[in-house]
Amino acid sequence: MSEQTSAETVSADAVRRSLDGCLRMPVFRRSPKLAAFLGYIVEEELAGRGEAIKAYTIATQALGRADSFDPSNDPSVRVEAGRLRRVLDEVYAEEGRTLPVRILVPVGAYRPFFETQPGEARPREIPPRIVTSDEAFRVEPARPVPAPPAIPASIPARGPAPVLQGTSAPTSTLFESRGQAVLAVLLMLIVVLLTIQIALQIYLIART
Repeated sequence: MSEQTSAETVSADAVRRSLDGCLRMPVFRRSPKLAAFLGYIVEEELAGRGEAIKAYTIATQALGRADSFDPSNDPSVRVEAGRLRRVLDEVYAEEGRTLPVRILVPVGAYRPFFETQPGEARPREIPPRIVTSDEAFRVEPARPVPAPPAIPASIPARGPAPVLQGTSAPTSTLFESRGQAVLAVLLMLIVVLLTIQIALQIYLIART
């Protein structure tokens, strides 16, 4: 444990952050007197007026007592100081462990002392992760993209091909075979030759 220090060796900012942390605790919110007591003695110590902290000044300036307050006949300040010590012990045993400075009020005195909290009691900061050069240039493998579900295509049944108006399909071919075509050509030649012969005969008869 670190040794006790005064306001001259402990950061005032750290002390005020610890004071604010204590006053935010539910136990101090439920007791305005204890909160005023603690706030007064801490601020007076930080302001360099710690030696002037007495039962009378606490009663009249923090607890709202009249100027006629007599600490020798009224033990209220001593009672509140005892409560404050117990509450501070409870606070620093639980949530107050994370505060940077512990505020102490020694028995038999009202002037506070400040003690730096052990390092292990503070919340540990997680250092930023250092990315190595291998990780910086590492290429992650491409993840396979799932294929979309197959959608069954309904193919409509094909009907008969439409027939255009004004046209008709041929009912039969002109000639069924090659031989019939040759025969038809020969018949046509014979008819032509006969026609020529008849024409010549008519011509000769007309000359005579």
